[in-house]
Amino acid sequence: MRSQTASALCAAAVALLAGACGGAPKALPHVTAAEVVGHWTSDCGSTLTVEADRTFTVQDFPVDFAPGSGTVKRLPSGHGTWYLFAGVKGSTPQTFDLKIGEEFYDLDYVRKADSIALRTVLGDPDDNQWCEFSRRSRA
Repeated sequence: MRSQTASALCAAAVALLAGACGGAPKALPHVTAAEVVGHWTSDCGSTLTVEADRTFTVQDFPVDFAPGSGTVKRLPSGHGTWYLFAGVKGSTPQTFDLKIGEEFYDLDYVRKADSIALRTVLGDPDDNQWCEFSRRSRA
């Protein structure tokens, strides 16, 4: 019982700390799986194809940013499983999470007119370096 209580308190503390970070976009309510399935392209040259079976493939996915050199560290290609993280009301927003091997990458939802975009932070959130993905319809 104590370990469950300690785990719950730890999870709540992490959620509160994560919500305290500045610069994060506001969450959109109730984003569904249907809204993320499709082919996405980014403003930093990456592509992401999200399938209804909860799998995805990426090309040139950005994972970090080196401020001194201005270069973006990328995964040449990858595939894995995606998840919709519901967030924690009042502290952390809902995110779209990618699992590639043993690594997790979370993307925030951003409202763009009548659609959504997915945004991932590169490096330190205080540096305001983002890569934003927009969904294209499949031809």
